[in-house]
Amino acid sequence: MSYDVNTARELVLKACKELQDHKLIVRTWGNISARVDDDRIAITPSGRDYDTLTVEDIVITDVNGKYEGDIKPSSELGVHLECYRLRPDVNFVVHTHQTYASALSALGMDIRLGPRVSDRTRSLIGPKIVCAEYGLNGSKKIRQAVGYAIETNPHTNHVLMKNHGVVCLGTDHDNAFHIAFTLEKLCGKIYDYYCTDGAPLVEQLKQRKEYKAAQEVQQAAEHMPADETGHVTGGGPDPITVVQCIPEGVDPVNEPYGIWILHVRTPYVLKMSERDETMKAYLDDLAQITGPSVGCVSAGADRATLFKVLGKGNAVLVEGEGAYCTGVTYDEALCVAEVLEKGATAAYVACIRGVEPIPLHDAIIDRYKYVKKYSKLKTAESTDCKNDCKCDCR
Repeated sequence: MSYDVNTARELVLKACKELQDHKLIVRTWGNISARVDDDRIAITPSGRDYDTLTVEDIVITDVNGKYEGDIKPSSELGVHLECYRLRPDVNFVVHTHQTYASALSALGMDIRLGPRVSDRTRSLIGPKIVCAEYGLNGSKKIRQAVGYAIETNPHTNHVLMKNHGVVCLGTDHDNAFHIAFTLEKLCGKIYDYYCTDGAPLVEQLKQRKEYKAAQEVQQAAEHMPADETGHVTGGGPDPITVVQCIPEGVDPVNEPYGIWILHVRTPYVLKMSERDETMKAYLDDLAQITGPSVGCVSAGADRATLFKVLGKGNAVLVEGEGAYCTGVTYDEALCVAEVLEKGATAAYVACIRGVEPIPLHDAIIDRYKYVKKYSKLKTAESTDCKNDCKCDCR
């Protein structure tokens, strides 16, 4: 069933909130659409904060990409239109960068489901997880790749987009959301298998050693005293802590790498830091936010060495100690940390399975487009150009 314009806009807005609540999208990394009729769809705008999105911000566009009003539709409009063109039964499309589905997309292959997968899950997902070939974010190639994957798998209701994310095709709003949520749970289990039982023997032994160490830490924590609030004391450092912040009004000219610096010890950032090597980009949002690769410095390296390896990026790994992420605001530095953890999740399984990262040339393009776009946004803000602007800052 298609929707009238008002219902389509309301459901798209509702889905934005639901996907955020279930951690299937972070910030604006993802887009959602609903079919209005054979010639039009409603879709999320480009580059808008979902927390402040209103029904009026949802864009109505036709099958040729011509949209109503001054607000631009998502940069992945082409992928959405291709889904509706090829599948008349689809009335709601969700594109996310959910963690485990995105990580498995880096492997660039279809994954046939084993006998342990329940009939209920199989009825939603199908006999296999389908993966499209790689294409640059927002390009004609990625649209064609998704279209080909749908055409050659006519009964699929999802497609992994290599090194990018996933698109889910639903008969309606509830169905599309259920597919995205179920797919992520399934991909999480497959991810664990690829990193343990399905990994090379040397990685299996390493995983068992890490698991045993984690159990010992947990057992020790259970015997630690609690403070007056009931929280266990002495349980180790927080996964993200502030190393540096410069108060408003202080000239940050001597801090070219950002006013805020966060020390990040999230699970897969730590795992990748233990490899003591440069982490390449296996997801395009990592290339955009942190740069084509994330360098690594030795534990105990001085500040000058850390900043030298950081270069023009926004993150640097430290051997066995996680990473440092920078930004001109706390929110921007936290954004880098979130993307870095997801990128490290993908890099970890990709290194185990021996697959190649995003081509360096494309990773550089991703970074360039992001920096150029961000630079325009900052310029626009300095001239009082806000979210509802008519300029090309999104």
